[in-house]
Amino acid sequence: MSDDSGPMLHGHSEIWAALVRDGHALTDDKEVGLAPKFRENFVGTYFTDRVLRRDPGDWPVDRQRARDVVRYQWYGDELTLREHEEITITNRAGIPGRRDHARVKLLSDPQAEELVRAFLSLVPPGRRLNDGTFGINLFRTFTDVVTTPHSDYEEFVILYVLDRVGQGAESYLYRASDVASNGQPSAGPVFTQQLDPGQILIFEDRLFKHGATPLEPPHGGKAKRDALVCTIDYESTYLHRGQ
Repeated sequence: MSDDSGPMLHGHSEIWAALVRDGHALTDDKEVGLAPKFRENFVGTYFTDRVLRRDPGDWPVDRQRARDVVRYQWYGDELTLREHEEITITNRAGIPGRRDHARVKLLSDPQAEELVRAFLSLVPPGRRLNDGTFGINLFRTFTDVVTTPHSDYEEFVILYVLDRVGQGAESYLYRASDVASNGQPSAGPVFTQQLDPGQILIFEDRLFKHGATPLEPPHGGKAKRDALVCTIDYESTYLHRGQ
C-alpha cells in the first residue's frame, strides 16, 4: 500500500483550505462529527439484501448498490433537507444512458440525516449552492471497485469507507488533464491511498479522474468493501436540467 496523501486533516477550516489549495482533502468520520458507532449501525441497517441489489448492465457485474438523492437548501448557516423526487443517474462512470437503481430513503433515519448534514458542511462556505441536490450511493464490492479512472461530472465527490475485508481497493486521483479519453493516464496520480474504515476523501470532481484498484481477498477468504460515494451535484443534474 502506498500513501501519497499528506496528513489527515482536522476540523472544517483545514478541510476547506485544502480543497481550495489542492482540490482534495482527507479526513475521517470522527473529525466530521459522526457518532462513534455510526459505521456499525449504518452497515447493519442498509448494507443488507433487503436494501442492496445487483442491477443488469451495471459494472462491475458483482457490485451491489442502492441510492438516494436529497434536496438541500442553505439559509446562511442553517441547512434544510428533504427527499428529492428523482434519483435517476445519466451517463455516469463510463456507463451511457439513464439508470434507476434501488432507492433507500435515508432522511427518516436521524443518524443518516446526520451524515448528510456533516458531508454537506465539508463544502467551503463560498462554494455552497443555496439550493442543490446531494446524491448518496451505497456500494458493496467484492472484486473490482471500478474499471478505469473516471469522473462523475458533479461538483464534489465524497468517498467514505465503512468496512473492508482484504487488501487492495487503493483509491487514486489523477489530474483530469493527465488521463486520455480511453482512460489511460499519461502521468502518475496526485493522490493514492488505501482508505481504511472511517476515512473520508473529498475532492473537486472536475479537477481529477478517480478510481480504485481491485480488492485482494484474504488468504482462504473473500474480499468485500462497503462504501458510500456521495456527490454534491451541479444544478444542471436535477434542478435545472437542460438549461
